Amino acid sequence: MDDGAHETMPSVAIDPALAQAIVDRSMTVIACNINVMDSHGVIIASGDPARLGQVHDGALRVMARQEAVEIEPRAAPPDGDARPGVNLPLRLGGAVVGCVGLTGVPGTIRPYAELVRMAAETMLEQAQQSRTLSRETRLREELVLSLIRDEAPIPALAASAARLGIDLRPARVAAIVEILPRTQDGIALVGDMHRLGTLLGAPDQGNLVAPLSLTEIAVLTPALTARGTWDPDRLRERAQRLLARAQTATGLDLRLALGRPVEGPGGMARSYQVARATLAAGRRLHPARRALFYEDMRLPVLLDDPLRDWRTQELRAPLRPLTDAARHAPLLRTLRTWLDHGMQQRATAAALGLHRNSLDYRLRQIERLCGVDLTRSADIVALYLALHLTPDAVPDRPADPDPAPVVT
Repeated sequence: MDDGAHETMPSVAIDPALAQAIVDRSMTVIACNINVMDSHGVIIASGDPARLGQVHDGALRVMARQEAVEIEPRAAPPDGDARPGVNLPLRLGGAVVGCVGLTGVPGTIRPYAELVRMAAETMLEQAQQSRTLSRETRLREELVLSLIRDEAPIPALAASAARLGIDLRPARVAAIVEILPRTQDGIALVGDMHRLGTLLGAPDQGNLVAPLSLTEIAVLTPALTARGTWDPDRLRERAQRLLARAQTATGLDLRLALGRPVEGPGGMARSYQVARATLAAGRRLHPARRALFYEDMRLPVLLDDPLRDWRTQELRAPLRPLTDAARHAPLLRTLRTWLDHGMQQRATAAALGLHRNSLDYRLRQIERLCGVDLTRSADIVALYLALHLTPDAVPDRPADPDPAPVVT
């Protein structure tokens, strides 16, 4: 085949399944046989299965002339394959990619042939757009996966992003959205992942998304405000709104873990690692929480050992007298509140709704049970670390009433 033939060869092939769908749908309203031929004139779809795979003479003429060809009954050889009818070129992107033919008297079926051609070209365009969108989606996902896995992104990533219309210069922060089981033994469905990915990656959100597994999606979301500043509170609120909207729209039970922005080469990969560690620590320590933020969990994320080796157990040991007994839940809550309020007696008592003397009693109980001195910095640090590395307590029975006397 010479060079000129190569230049006119269509670059798009018609999918036989789609071609058959065009035929089947058209023949429900038009009482004649319909054929769809590829660029070589071969019948790839027909209302007459016996004709599949045959070379259609009219289609060959259409491809050669790049225009409609009609065959009158008197012109059709009685002993050949050519049959009377109207054959029209199918164009896609300005190129003739095939042909559609209707069998019958041209003067009768000509108007119907044009309608079938228009419907067929519309279906071909929609299919091509769908393929293009799927390809772009796949390329965007591959870009995201490369960004979160490569400590030092190669220049090719920037070139790929530019082709997709993605600007990698603005700082982004990584998050992981996890679909929790519908039941204890349930798993997420593929449709769930598709719906969630579509929502999280909506153009107006500015997010880059990619599935990590059957139950997890990575999200790279803009980290800076319009003024180019880093606002943790704004990003936290944005993440919470995104989580709430996703849960409402999909009906799924979701958990979100947000890392922190990291500047410089490989920053998105490090941000993803932070989000992954935050999710892992949050699963163990706060299983009921649906929004996990590294800024709130910096200490447990840095110190929590996924292998739960002896060092983790040693760090948790000072608090074990309170966590091992459900009746000590009020003391555990008191210690957490006391530390959260900077060890200020007045603020802690107000937060707990206690009299100062009742608070003092509880703190002495904590000292006695845990064998610590709350005036010693070392003991306070030990309890602080243990508290942040201990999973949220879920007592298996109601806690006993607070034994502390209220002294007025």
